[in-house]
Amino acid sequence: MQEIDIFNKTCPTRFALSTISGKWGLLIILALANHPLRFSELVRHIGGISERMASQTLKYLERYGVVRRHVVQHATPPQVEYALTPLGRQFVKPLQQLVTLVNTNVDVMVYERD
Repeated sequence: MQEIDIFNKTCPTRFALSTISGKWGLLIILALANHPLRFSELVRHIGGISERMASQTLKYLERYGVVRRHVVQHATPPQVEYALTPLGRQFVKPLQQLVTLVNTNVDVMVYERD
């Protein structure tokens, strides 16, 4: 395996990393941590995300193998449900730890700035 240099502008890891750790990717992964959600449920669950951003981010996460898209055939009209893949589940704990770390230090980071 090739050594990763995320500081190199041509590093293939950079875009995947930014998608997963970015604002919407992080929230989508955490929203799907406990159970699959339909697209409309996901958009409602994540305050402030537009349908366009949700769709775009889900496509990237699906492309990277983090999220699985499933069309529910017995529903009329057909519904689309999203769930984390086994790879996607591996990101839940570190992302939850990151959120906890930021939440623990939010006073210093936001309110006690000079």
